[in-house]
Amino acid sequence: MNKKDNKCLVLVVPCFDEQEVLKKTNGELLMLLNNLVDENLIDSSSYIYYVDDGSNDDTWAIIKQLCEKHKSVRGLKLSKNFGYQNALLAGLTRVNDKCDFVVTIDADLQQDINAIPKMIEKYFSGSEIVFGIRNSRKGEPIIKKATGILFNKIMKILGGKLIEDHADFRLMGKNALKALLQHSENNIFIRGLVSDLGFQTSIVKFHQNKRELGKTKYNLFKMFNLAYNGLSSLTVKPLRFLLFIGLLSTFVSIMWAIYVLYAKFVTGGIVPGWASIVLSIWFFSSIQLVALGLIGEYLSKIFFDVKKRPRFIIENEVE
Repeated sequence: MNKKDNKCLVLVVPCFDEQEVLKKTNGELLMLLNNLVDENLIDSSSYIYYVDDGSNDDTWAIIKQLCEKHKSVRGLKLSKNFGYQNALLAGLTRVNDKCDFVVTIDADLQQDINAIPKMIEKYFSGSEIVFGIRNSRKGEPIIKKATGILFNKIMKILGGKLIEDHADFRLMGKNALKALLQHSENNIFIRGLVSDLGFQTSIVKFHQNKRELGKTKYNLFKMFNLAYNGLSSLTVKPLRFLLFIGLLSTFVSIMWAIYVLYAKFVTGGIVPGWASIVLSIWFFSSIQLVALGLIGEYLSKIFFDVKKRPRFIIENEVE
């Protein structure tokens, strides 16, 4: 693909309660777009597309002001908070037929925008997907860093295809974007799906910036929920692991039953350890309850997919 083709780029930026940082972010992204146009890397029709995920502050009011002031800024408002993944999906869906490639980036610009020109170069060199990879996790809160590392290790063990140290900072070409949007499940984990699309990929490393304004929206509960949804969305190996545990406990129970019968009818002895028996009953009952809960979670995801409820609802759009 030739740089002289002047491809249209859209920067998709999900937002939730980002009133403190939005104007600063917009200024930096506009400067980036102008520089890319001047360098003939993208077409002058390229633009920024903000997605307001049901913010409680003045985020949408600021987005509308920016749209009125700058022709290269557009915005979408969702009717309520549908979550980061669905907000990102809403933005990608709306720009799908209006651009040649997209870059997704967080509104706080902790992901270094100076990596975007390098991503574009990789795209023009033949990569349909370019992943932004943090070159270091220094400065991150200990809990966020630890949970991220643990999640990546668990996903590797369970066979999930994830790019390590990659969040949702990436470039996708038109073909990759269309392939992603063919996935219709409600429990969507974009990071995992993009890694498994099968197109030619490459990576660009970047320095993670500190958040200057506003507060992070990811607390421990949200990170756990994202990780859990990612696991249940990408793999059924947790269910297979429970099957293995069930078979193993059944085998142990049979061996124990044989020992008890042998002790009573062959040796005539009394089998000691009623306390351990009670504890084992509690233990295996707990395993069964966990198994039922996990199966219930998978069934609930099927339940919501069958109902075909919308993953997002659009309240307003400014173009």
